[in-house]
Amino acid sequence: MRAQVAAPAAVAHAVLTDITAWKLWSPHIARVDTAEERIEAAGWTGLVKPWFGPATRMEVTWCEPGRGIRWTSTAAGHRLDYADLITPDGPDGCTVTMTATVSGPAGAVVQQLAGPLSAYGQRRRLTRLGALAEYLHRRTIVFAA
Repeated sequence: MRAQVAAPAAVAHAVLTDITAWKLWSPHIARVDTAEERIEAAGWTGLVKPWFGPATRMEVTWCEPGRGIRWTSTAAGHRLDYADLITPDGPDGCTVTMTATVSGPAGAVVQQLAGPLSAYGQRRRLTRLGALAEYLHRRTIVFAA
């Protein structure tokens, strides 16, 4: 899933990695338990509790300023690998791409069954993340990257 965002890559990255902003663009999250309110490097971990279902540990495996993050989570014997990537499209725009893959005993089946719901959620998150980044950029609100 990908979306064009009318904001610099640094602004989109700042929104993506600011844990306090998650509830604005990823409203399925009820709570995040972590010592750090911003993802600044690989190794960041947090316990993410959605409104539905159990909390899972999120571990960031890659983070590059202005380029996004890659992260993993495990549930029911399966590993979920996510990539939230940002590609600059000039000084005032970027493309944000979100992907998710499932591996494990029934990874392909789980991914196929969860695919439509996952795609719906990714579209909503991309739309909201883009809208927030664009709002901050239009208002020239300084958002520390």
